[in-house]
Amino acid sequence: MIFVPPPIKVFFHGTGGTAPYNLRNMPCISIKYENYLIQFDFGEYCQYSLLRGGLHPFRSNMYILITHFHADHVGGLPTFLHTYSLGEFMRKLVIIGPTGLMSFIDGISSIFGIDNIRHKLELIEVNFKQHEFTKKIINEKRFEIYAFPTIHNIPSIGYIFREKDWLKFDKDKASKLGIPEGPLRKKIIRGKRVRIGDRIVDPLEVIKVVEGRKIIYTGDTKVSERFVSIFKDADLLIHEATYLKKSHEAYADERYHSTIEDVCSLALKSGVKTVALVHLSPRYQKKINEVINIIQEITKGKIRVIIPNDGDVLTL
Repeated sequence: MIFVPPPIKVFFHGTGGTAPYNLRNMPCISIKYENYLIQFDFGEYCQYSLLRGGLHPFRSNMYILITHFHADHVGGLPTFLHTYSLGEFMRKLVIIGPTGLMSFIDGISSIFGIDNIRHKLELIEVNFKQHEFTKKIINEKRFEIYAFPTIHNIPSIGYIFREKDWLKFDKDKASKLGIPEGPLRKKIIRGKRVRIGDRIVDPLEVIKVVEGRKIIYTGDTKVSERFVSIFKDADLLIHEATYLKKSHEAYADERYHSTIEDVCSLALKSGVKTVALVHLSPRYQKKINEVINIIQEITKGKIRVIIPNDGDVLTL
């Protein structure tokens, strides 16, 4: 269909991880797309960030996408659900997560006294068959969401937000073909052929397919070569990068996290346009210039790499 695609705004509410020793909030990243709010993880303080940012979680069509159930990634969800239970909201709240989602929600429902909203929660627990690398979990009119298995020390998944391809009317080409503005252009936009002089112009001559935008969020994971095809040509890759390989590679391997160097190398192989590094260890807070130098040595300006701060907003 021909339409002007809306901006995609990515809100980095929480860019830290594990513990707030660097004064960064726990993982909490949102995508705002039309009236949809797609929420990646729900760390401590996330509810306040959503409300302060004017994202209207209770008025939006909201999807909460949980990567795994470590406390830094879900610590804010019980209190958010408690707030949800206090209102008379008609919309169902969709929560998606890996194996363990059902038992996690059961546990916090009884502890926090929010059993009264269980009928308003749609829970999707994602499991993968052997050798299944992606699974479509959401299909909306303008976009799809896929899950893919990641590599952590408990069940974990990452997510792909994929805008559907759209059609664009090429005004310059239409002018070259002599199609005047007005009824003839409207007719060809509706998919009908038109006569210009002694020739017939087919809609495919002036309407082109534009590939939808692609955003990936990994949660906590080791890097893997199988991610190359999953990340391929992403407009934005939001990847955890907890450690520096040169100094803490053993920690990364032992704790199932990624290194900054490995993420940058993987992004280069995958041809992504922008990489946002999050979940950096607090130990690098005062060494950020060293981190930036390492990134520049690896990427050599071939891709854009950012280290977002809490409160940053990126528009695609």
